[in-house]
Amino acid sequence: MKKILIATALFIACIANAQAPTGVPMTVYIDYEEARMPQQTAELLTNRMKTAIDNSGMGATEDVTQFYLTARSSLLEKHIVPGSPTKYFNTSEIYLYVVDAMAQKEFAAFTLETKGVGNSEQQAATNSIREFRATNGKLIGFLKDVNRKIIDYYNSQYRNIITEARSLALTHKYEEALFRLSCIPQACVGYQEAVDAAVDIYQKYIDDKSYKALARATAIWNAGQDSYAAAEAGQYLAEVDPNSRYFEEAIALADSRMQERQAEILSIHCLYEGAYAGYKPAFLAQDQ
Repeated sequence: MKKILIATALFIACIANAQAPTGVPMTVYIDYEEARMPQQTAELLTNRMKTAIDNSGMGATEDVTQFYLTARSSLLEKHIVPGSPTKYFNTSEIYLYVVDAMAQKEFAAFTLETKGVGNSEQQAATNSIREFRATNGKLIGFLKDVNRKIIDYYNSQYRNIITEARSLALTHKYEEALFRLSCIPQACVGYQEAVDAAVDIYQKYIDDKSYKALARATAIWNAGQDSYAAAEAGQYLAEVDPNSRYFEEAIALADSRMQERQAEILSIHCLYEGAYAGYKPAFLAQDQ
């Protein structure tokens, strides 16, 4: 069931892409240990970066995307002024870079120098991050350039991505195939082709899952053809998607004979409820 929900979510992402036609969705992720900054500081910078992405016309998202924006901080200069309290003056360099998660390489980078003052080193570091402005013109220009480069990338690669997705579907790797297609942004010239491929692959996905569920239900019913077999087969029939090509076969299997057997369990259950309050056989207790 979990896999079905994941695949459905990916399919919806493909056909209901809500970002602006000229913008690419971008995930922000910072590993605060790798970035060499306190977690609170990393969270502050993450929020500023999301705002900058929105300001650039792209659109920050919590969804997993092929390209994501991350950052790390380096201390360039530190001055300590004795007194009560002691003051720390930090000059830091924030290195922002876009990573291509599929190729596992850096796609684009931007550096920004900030300064911060505080009564402790951590406070000075946090205050230097506060100097990071989501409205910085050079930063916005960098993100707009990244947006253009990503669109160019998908315009040149979307046919290869669609071919790869179809190959993955042939080996029943439907979730991975749908994820690859969901990464193609609406601004790409091949977006509609990606949507069409996603619809086709998703149909194959639900047909495959439904076929396996129906086959299992049929085998269980044929082996028993009693009330218990009907109950167990019914659990698998419930997994047959109404939009699959096997739904009518599933309905046909769940004919009056199976329904009669399932009714027997209900009758037995009612009998024990009335005559033996407080006691139930194990197979009925498990149904509660």
